[in-house]
Amino acid sequence: MGAGRDKPILHGFKAGRGRMGSLVRAIAMRFLDSPRDVAYSVLEERLERRREKRRPARLQSGKIVDCGERFLTEFVFRNRSEAGVRLRLARRVVLPKRILLFDDQYSALHVASVVWQRGCDVGCRVAAEGAPASEPLLARLRNRYYSVG
Repeated sequence: MGAGRDKPILHGFKAGRGRMGSLVRAIAMRFLDSPRDVAYSVLEERLERRREKRRPARLQSGKIVDCGERFLTEFVFRNRSEAGVRLRLARRVVLPKRILLFDDQYSALHVASVVWQRGCDVGCRVAAEGAPASEPLLARLRNRYYSVG
């Protein structure tokens, strides 16, 4: 505390949920007179690094295969931009850096690079042109009950 100050400048806080929020809350409780008093809360401003606007995608599904044409999992598009997609995987699987995305709606195969993955949520950068694919692979991916192998 500086000279002439009787009380702390910050009388309260609001911590987020999760592990870090719990840790901050536990530490701060030691220093606050009344833990229920909250003067303000600081919100994180997310930095938008995308050049293109994201478009939500509703009920659009697809399949992921690796570059060896082995099936990995199904997914649902969460949103799209010109250069990338956000996906929700049907099951938790660690994806390789380069994958092939099959879009069920357009029957198109795209080369993609995994930029980030948090559990079943994945962000990918998609190549501008479609991936060259064999007709037997496309035929298997188009089927409702497919087998890739």
